[in-house]
Amino acid sequence: MPLAIVREIFDEFTHTVAVPLRDAEQLQVRVFGSSMGQSVLMLPGLGMSASHWLPMIAPYAFRYRFYLPDLRGLGLSANLAFNQADVFQNHMEDVQDVISHFKLKDMLLVGYSLGATTAMHLQRAGQFERVKRYLHIDQTPCIRNQADWSYGLLGAQQESLFKLMREANILLEQYPSATYLGDIPALMRGSIVDKLQQIHTLLSGEPFLKTWFKPIILAFLPLSNKLPLTRVDHLRAYFAAYSGEGHDYRASLKTCTTPITQIVGMSSRLYHPKGQMHIADCAQNVNVVKFDDSGHAPFFHEPRKFVRVLGDFLAG
Repeated sequence: MPLAIVREIFDEFTHTVAVPLRDAEQLQVRVFGSSMGQSVLMLPGLGMSASHWLPMIAPYAFRYRFYLPDLRGLGLSANLAFNQADVFQNHMEDVQDVISHFKLKDMLLVGYSLGATTAMHLQRAGQFERVKRYLHIDQTPCIRNQADWSYGLLGAQQESLFKLMREANILLEQYPSATYLGDIPALMRGSIVDKLQQIHTLLSGEPFLKTWFKPIILAFLPLSNKLPLTRVDHLRAYFAAYSGEGHDYRASLKTCTTPITQIVGMSSRLYHPKGQMHIADCAQNVNVVKFDDSGHAPFFHEPRKFVRVLGDFLAG
């Protein structure tokens, strides 16, 4: 379906709701689809806007009611600050407030990457009683490597990544009055962008980023208040959360009886497929769907298959 037609459908059948949160902030949630349809709550990945789900869900707009939150710090909710040290706890509480606001029950839940970790955080808190089925996309049940686990974020390269994050945090904390990266004095931006470039290169595995990342980012920093993930407090919060403790969901998943469909990018660089599929060893009712030609973003690498699998999940 051409994107222009999809956007027209989206504009016709969607509206945005400012959902009040427990800290008196408001989370922007796009509501899309049939008011009579089954409720589907979709939690996006880091850097995603709710609108990025649009091409995937448009074919199902007349049968389902989609609730698409822009998570705190992202999309239409980009200016919301975190109020806790652990961003996953913050996102989970926001999702709880969304569920309560719309009175969702017997809902279908979809979580991708960051959204999948948020969903597992929700399950560990005993909040899956309203979830009828869950679609888990490219995420392992434990982020940090430890003695009995080597399938965390970036696997064997994890400590190199976390070291860069800690170093970037040390640089960023020197500018407590800066809201955006563009607010940091120009002479000091280069060293910070160097760290960000190293982090992105390590995560993507694309060495060409070393050539163009820094000059492009430096050129756009004056407009950083318009770009995602350029707030200093947001970057510091994510660096601390991913390199911190407490994101091991293996034990809690053993209590999960909710049917889970799990999409695994078999070439995922961020999360090893074997680690992802360990969820089937933990939870009691898991259907693993392998995307053989996909990396961390199956909906991008194999979009037709993704839309088909999403439809199968929605239909149960």
